[in-house]
Amino acid sequence: MIIDDISAVSLHGGVVRIQGTSMNADGQMVNTVILEIPATNIGMIIDKLASGVNQLGEKVQEAQENAKSEESNGSSKSKKSSKTKKKDDDEIEIID
Repeated sequence: MIIDDISAVSLHGGVVRIQGTSMNADGQMVNTVILEIPATNIGMIIDKLASGVNQLGEKVQEAQENAKSEESNGSSKSKKSSKTKKKDDDEIEIID
């Protein structure tokens, strides 16, 4: 499930509904999914989502800094293979 945007958020009957939209093959944004969360859990879920995104951002930034550090240390490998390795390292860091 890929969500390109959120088109609506509502609360009814103790359930928060979040309408997600995605771009179809014609380039039109269409409603694709409704995420339903019990209102009593919405704060916890938003906190966990924000925390997870922040941790992911920190890992990406750390990987970018490591790549810059390796680059400035003058690796003996060619630039092309070094870039490939950095890209592979970024993918490994993100998955952790």
